[in-house]
Amino acid sequence: MPRLSEDSQNVQQTDKSRTEAPLPEQIERRRQIRGLLLLALAAIVFAILRAGVYRVFTAGWWRLW
Repeated sequence: MPRLSEDSQNVQQTDKSRTEAPLPEQIERRRQIRGLLLLALAAIVFAILRAGVYRVFTAGWWRLW
């Protein structure tokens, strides 16, 4: 019987952790990841535009897959 109460306490704790607001460190980490992804995307777009879309995506490039 005590095991059942321990399990119910664990479930209650996990429910609490889902409803709590994220920590400031988690928010900062998410911002960093978004910023890095945006920077990577900008670098890729710049490189493609600089090289020329037709040089990067040559005719029939989709057939390589």
